[in-house]
Amino acid sequence: MSSVNIIVTIVVLLAILVCYAFVSQTLRQKREQRLRVTAALKSRLRNFKFMINGFPKGFLPRELTLLVQRSLIDVCEQLSKLEPREPSHLQDLQAVTQQLQETQRQARPSDPVVLENPQQIKEVKMCLEELHRFIFQLERKGTVSHTHAEGYRSQIKQMVLQLTVDNYSLLGRQAQQSDKLKLAIHYFDLCVKLMLREGRPGQFDTRIQQQKLAIEQLRARLAELESTKPASAEEIAEQEQIAEEWDKFGSDEEVWKKKHAYD
Repeated sequence: MSSVNIIVTIVVLLAILVCYAFVSQTLRQKREQRLRVTAALKSRLRNFKFMINGFPKGFLPRELTLLVQRSLIDVCEQLSKLEPREPSHLQDLQAVTQQLQETQRQARPSDPVVLENPQQIKEVKMCLEELHRFIFQLERKGTVSHTHAEGYRSQIKQMVLQLTVDNYSLLGRQAQQSDKLKLAIHYFDLCVKLMLREGRPGQFDTRIQQQKLAIEQLRARLAELESTKPASAEEIAEQEQIAEEWDKFGSDEEVWKKKHAYD
């Protein structure tokens, strides 16, 4: 073999090696990018499922429910294309599509859902925070307009108000059942003031009257007890508890004003 042929052979082999390395690197980059996209989509899938399952039936407004369900359908469709051999993606897609159709057929509920379980209140609060971040993410991406985003945030604000009212009412009833009358009056009074300050006209009329009646009854009972016996150590501790317990639930408004990354 002549030197020319040897040189040509070497050049061809080098070219083949360079092409192989380039193709291999390109495939590796695409594979890594595919894995990153898949991981991000699975994370969003978990977040959406968390929101869908965390809200009691009828608590989330129809518009927000449809928004979450449509976003979840989009994620399931993308995952089905990236991992066609994974049956769970198709199952999720079918389940959420059915839920979307049911939501579209449902009429707007006449009365808001009242939460009466501390754990449920905690979970719903977490879901609302997640939903709030998601709305900002959609607005930043341009998926929803600023006007629509403001509308969604207004609905979330009303749900936070409803959640805080339910929580104060629950704490008041718990204190009443434990015969901590001053603490019960404190929470019921907070509840009434919040509804009067933040509620829309006529929104809480019935509940305000109920809470005011409960406060009047508790004050009458407290006055009767105080007229017959001196303040005990337990009552003094109850007064101290009023200043220390769970007043921060409805005051953390900055949570609903900050913009967060969703992914």
